[in-house]
Amino acid sequence: MQKAPARAIRRSSLPEKRIRWRVFARFLAIFAGATSVTVLAMLLAQRTLGAAAAGWAIVLIELAGSAAAAFLLTIWLERHIQRLVDALGSGVQDEPPVEIEDELFADVVPTWHHALKSLRDKASEKSEEALNHYDTLKDLMRMIAKAVDERTAYLRGHSERVAAYAAAIAWKLGLDEQEVERIRLAALLHDIGCLGIEDYLVMKTTPLTPEEFEIVKAHTVKGAAILRPISMLQDLVPGVELHHESLDGMGYPYGLRGDQIPMMARIVSVADSFDAMTTPRPYQAAMNADYVLDILTRLAGTRYDPLAVISLSELVKTGALEVKNVRTPVSFRMRKPVPELV
Repeated sequence: MQKAPARAIRRSSLPEKRIRWRVFARFLAIFAGATSVTVLAMLLAQRTLGAAAAGWAIVLIELAGSAAAAFLLTIWLERHIQRLVDALGSGVQDEPPVEIEDELFADVVPTWHHALKSLRDKASEKSEEALNHYDTLKDLMRMIAKAVDERTAYLRGHSERVAAYAAAIAWKLGLDEQEVERIRLAALLHDIGCLGIEDYLVMKTTPLTPEEFEIVKAHTVKGAAILRPISMLQDLVPGVELHHESLDGMGYPYGLRGDQIPMMARIVSVADSFDAMTTPRPYQAAMNADYVLDILTRLAGTRYDPLAVISLSELVKTGALEVKNVRTPVSFRMRKPVPELV
């Protein structure tokens, strides 16, 4: 049982031994040649020069021979090492590996490329596995958002629409693809904290009392508390926790102002308000999209982020973003539109 590992170790050391003997043979050849030339030059100097001159000549010849040997070794090593570097680097940037004809490192390059291929295969497998887990997580988030919206008739489809609006705004603002996806997912889960709010408050069709409104406002921090322990979802927390903050500091839960509010939360805020005003609610009828955009524009810079509002307005007016006509729920009586959301 213990002989197999020993044989494996001996086999793995064979390339090292080959390199060692090849280097030794080349060094020996260069030193033997340099030494032979040096000895011949020293003998010639002793026969043709006087004793004093011959002594100095011998010293100079020895120095010259050593320098020549070192120079030749340097050139030889530099050439072979450069070939090795080129061969090793050929397979790094997804390029086909370059075959090396250098006998010195003939066993090293194939081993390197084999190890590199193994690492890439493992990395690809891990990446695919992580992608599958992420897709599963996104499906789960969509199910949770649907469960939140299905608690009341008037919220049906709200999270999906807010996610679509927020992603479109982020794309219009020129954010990178990964950030657009993070904002979309944050918008999808922006109301997940409502799971911690009593049903009678969520489904109430009459205006909330100040005490009840304070309870409902807690859905932002409750949502953040749900997501924060999950490492893969921590990037979404600002969009969930801060989407009711206002640029003028009059929002909740923390009363943040201006640049204290992350762009993710600003975008989700605009998308959430736009859907809330363009769909029927117990406290108001659905408003026309152009009218809602006028409201958002008037509040841009004080409550909403101006760039996010401009982006949404351009998307809607050019037809790039479709505002669907949501069926009026039958669970409550329609009321007249409010002139402005403050």
